[in-house]
Amino acid sequence: MAQTGQLNKQIIVKPSSVSVSNTSYDRTKNMSVFLPENITLSIIRLSGTFTGGTTKISVQVSRDSNGDDIIIPSTEATLAVGITSATTGVVMFEVETNIYTQSEIYVHAKVDAGTYTWTTTEVYWRE
Repeated sequence: MAQTGQLNKQIIVKPSSVSVSNTSYDRTKNMSVFLPENITLSIIRLSGTFTGGTTKISVQVSRDSNGDDIIIPSTEATLAVGITSATTGVVMFEVETNIYTQSEIYVHAKVDAGTYTWTTTEVYWRE
C-alpha cells in the first residue's frame, strides 16, 4: 500500500560552537540553516552544555544574520538536562511556520543566566 501524508525531514547543523551568555539577543550569537522552498518548519532543537545556572533558553529566527527580518518571534523553553551529565542540555521549540522560498534562516539565542555553549541545531520540517 502506498504511503500517504506529509514526510518529515531533518537537517542537522554542527558548526563550531556558539557561546551564549547574554540575556538579550546578540546578532553574532546565531547559527544558520539553509531550507528548501514550500515547507512547514515544525521543530527547532538546540543542544549543548551549560554552566552558571542556565535554566531557560530563548530563540528568535530571522531571514538575516543581524536578526532584523524576523520570521519567528522570541520564544522560550526550559532546558532539559541530561540524566548522567548535569551540564548537558537540550531545548525544543515547536514553531509550525510556512517557508515559501528557498532561503537561509538564522536562529538567534539568549539565556536567562549563566552560559550555554550551543553545539548543534536540528531543524525538522514537512513538505
